[in-house]
Amino acid sequence: MKRVVVLATLAAVLGAACERSSDPARAAPGGTPAAAAVRSPAAPAALDPLPHPLLWSVEKDGKTTYFFGTMHRGVDAATRLPSGVWQRLDAAPAFAMETNLDDPDAAAAIRPTASSLRDTLGSDYWARLESAIGPGVARAVEHLPPMVSASALSMRGLPETEAMDRVLSARAAGEHKPVVFLEPATRQLALLGKWMDTRALRMMLDELPEGERHTRAMLEAYIAGDDRRILALADAERADALRHGYTAAEYDREMADLLYDRNASWIARLEQLHAAGGGFVAVGTLHLVGPRSVLDLLADKGYRVTRL
Repeated sequence: MKRVVVLATLAAVLGAACERSSDPARAAPGGTPAAAAVRSPAAPAALDPLPHPLLWSVEKDGKTTYFFGTMHRGVDAATRLPSGVWQRLDAAPAFAMETNLDDPDAAAAIRPTASSLRDTLGSDYWARLESAIGPGVARAVEHLPPMVSASALSMRGLPETEAMDRVLSARAAGEHKPVVFLEPATRQLALLGKWMDTRALRMMLDELPEGERHTRAMLEAYIAGDDRRILALADAERADALRHGYTAAEYDREMADLLYDRNASWIARLEQLHAAGGGFVAVGTLHLVGPRSVLDLLADKGYRVTRL
């Protein structure tokens, strides 16, 4: 599902929020930290550099801003991003990313509640969730919002790597660059809470084997730098949602909330960044490809967009 791919791009802020909520007062029932819910074992990441990174230049009025499409997990940024990405990041006067991963207000969205995900899902789906993420992690997420379980499912089978968003922002911070956040973390988590509900979680569990294959195919397309394949894989997911009872209007509203409306809301801030001298912008890849993407919206405003 496209929603799973979008969820993977939002998983960095969710994981950070889980970690902030995993002190003893906020640990999930059973004593397991909430942060464990967004981790799952997987094969180690490969080390060869990406042959064709998802990097664009955006030019207007004699200034250049670089846009880089990220994948939250599965690609080790420190070893796999080629020198051209790092050089442009290092030379940029400012750095922009989706949100502040360390926003202290974000943890409030995933505090444990009295309600039980086990009861809400029902015994059959709960057993599937336990099988998918392990009984210990399932116990940890039982009293957390469904979006935490959905995040864990969305990353199944991906190599365990440090969040690319965090690696890039740490590099920028180490060079004392101004950092621009395009939206508050609480907005991202509110949208996840709205759409990653028990209905969506049941659908993910129904489609688990196919979902894993799809996620791996998306990772392969990302590693190859194949933006057309990434977009095709994302667009093919609409039929899955309709088959599981979502209406076309519901699916379109969800994608607008999770992707397109967010793209549009970032444009003013990105134009300000560009006018101030340009910079390096790192956001989830789906925000940069296809109609209504950030790059498409900027092109409509007269910016010259070039894939590097």
